[in-house]
Amino acid sequence: MITVYLNRQVTDDERRESLFAGDFYLYSGKPGPLGLVDHAKDLISEAFAGLDPERAQFEIGVEEFVRRVGPLKAEFTNGERTKELCRQFALDLDMDPERTYFDIPRLRVIPADDFLTAGVSYNYKAHRDMWYGHPQQLVNYWTPVFPVVGGNVMSMYTDFFDKPVKNGSNAYDYDEWVSNHRFAANEKIAKDDRPHPLPLEDFESRGEIRVAGGAGDVFIFSSNHLHASAPNTSGVTRFSYDLRTINIDDVRAGRGPRNVDSGATGTTLGDFLRVSDLAPLRVEDLETTTAGR
Repeated sequence: MITVYLNRQVTDDERRESLFAGDFYLYSGKPGPLGLVDHAKDLISEAFAGLDPERAQFEIGVEEFVRRVGPLKAEFTNGERTKELCRQFALDLDMDPERTYFDIPRLRVIPADDFLTAGVSYNYKAHRDMWYGHPQQLVNYWTPVFPVVGGNVMSMYTDFFDKPVKNGSNAYDYDEWVSNHRFAANEKIAKDDRPHPLPLEDFESRGEIRVAGGAGDVFIFSSNHLHASAPNTSGVTRFSYDLRTINIDDVRAGRGPRNVDSGATGTTLGDFLRVSDLAPLRVEDLETTTAGR
């Protein structure tokens, strides 16, 4: 049984254990997540100056849309203000700043009606985060910048949490992706032919759910949940951000959900920053520690 917990006051250790078993958590009104939303709104307003960003796609062409969105996403992800706000995000959710590391967040911009589904607005097909080289101990936080509805959120396939799906992750190497594909998003408009790890079989889910919250509401799930960007039929562009964390003790101890079907190589761990001081995670030290257990 998978449960959705709303504003549940538990320790971060208890929450992670529950997430690794397949549960979901939803929090509203947290200052840290709301701070990142306000920062995103400021950047979005600058990028779409003079336009309603949720409806700008109906006033400008695709190439102009990409021209605005590419730098917007880069600034949100790489700006120093974003990193500081991520620290507050973690503290507001009671994470240990010395043991918790975060991957800098990504702003997702998904227009309606198939206006753009590639590149900077790639509409993610069904996947687990582990297919992209993320560790099994990963916790994912998904937050809308503007209120969302069922027609422009994510599809979560709850009945496949511990059920394998044949997929192409065996051919995915994270280091190769970073070297050759990550920074090519702005070039992909009509078609995104980058080697995303995709399902290699049709599957039918009877456990699909969609969680639609307000601006700043945080939906939390584990790296093992199969999920996808639902086709945007809402009539407005969806703006949201993803933030991911790991607890270093989980990684060292090998805790987390069972890997049921991921064959990805490489790891994103080198991208993670410690909450307390923004120090990068030294993967070589981690490998030495785990090898010596």
